[in-house]
Amino acid sequence: MAYDVAGDLYYELDGQLLEIKRQLRQRGGYPYDPNALKALLQRGIEGNFVMGDPAFKRDMRKEGWKLLEHAPRRITSTADLEGISFLKGGEGFVNGEEMMRRARFELDANYGQEDAEFLLDHQDEIPTALRPYLLVFTATVWEASHGRRYVAYLRWPGERWDLPFHWLDRGFRSHCRLLRPRK
Repeated sequence: MAYDVAGDLYYELDGQLLEIKRQLRQRGGYPYDPNALKALLQRGIEGNFVMGDPAFKRDMRKEGWKLLEHAPRRITSTADLEGISFLKGGEGFVNGEEMMRRARFELDANYGQEDAEFLLDHQDEIPTALRPYLLVFTATVWEASHGRRYVAYLRWPGERWDLPFHWLDRGFRSHCRLLRPRK
């Protein structure tokens, strides 16, 4: 039990440090602005990486939800993206925490809701081969008023892509995909 808690804390801190480094690189790399570094470290201590006040098209704060984590949009084109599975050999599903850990630390597939909304605006460019899948966006995490945490995903219900939210405590199965830059 204690190892599980320590392990979870390790992955959480590791993820926060990776996010701090990513955001520092986006701001111009080394040498780091000491004030920017201090602000990012403070957000890391608080576990909140929201940069400024994101302007979501589907802003769940209007529904009483709390924005827990967010990374700004990184996707600028659909041409260099591929859909990948986060499951390993023999797995039928994983829980949301494990999927997020793999997206962030193993797969370079950690996009957020702003990326999903960008794709919605350019949905004619999303490859048709991705239509059978739910495209999950792990960098933006919401907490609903009842305390459950959610991430955005895109789905193709038949005529257009839409953007609902998936409860992180539910399993993520083989019909889900993450996006990452094409290798």
